[in-house]
Amino acid sequence: MARALTEVGAPWVINIVGSVVFGIGVGAPGWGVFVAMIAGVIPMGLILTGMRRARIGDHHVTRIDERHALIVAILGVVVAGLVIQIIARAPIETIAFTSAGVAALGVAGIITSLAHWKVSVHTGVGAGVSAVLALALSPWWLLGLVITAAVGWSRVHLGDHTRGQVVVGAVAGALAAGLTYALIA
Repeated sequence: MARALTEVGAPWVINIVGSVVFGIGVGAPGWGVFVAMIAGVIPMGLILTGMRRARIGDHHVTRIDERHALIVAILGVVVAGLVIQIIARAPIETIAFTSAGVAALGVAGIITSLAHWKVSVHTGVGAGVSAVLALALSPWWLLGLVITAAVGWSRVHLGDHTRGQVVVGAVAGALAAGLTYALIA
């Protein structure tokens, strides 16, 4: 059960599903797919490439020393996608959604690098996407926090994080993404 929750609640899965749902919800399904690519598909491709080159041990990047360069690379991809959205005059909602993701991952990166603490990206993404979907589409999306809590339990149960790391991930993700989206949209 814990392994299944960890896989279903993986950041790349939540980013793909959340981006497509968001795009459809705001009437911009094509941009939703674009964001799914830059926030989910390409980052997972980077992880798999790192695994093939023996720079990353597993697809959840459980070793903290493997996260630093990866977070920078993913931020680079997402920021490049954000620039494309701005140049192409994408709807402000999708620009705000992508910016929210940049903010949440940026906060996770700062905590990971400066505090050398492996904050949970699983719960950060889950809570961040739930917060933004609630702001943009319906407060009912806050029910996603229940799933985020279950995913957090799974991360602790599997020994990949402490309780503190999953809680801080969720709070930081929800606040960074939610506030960024609210300020831009």
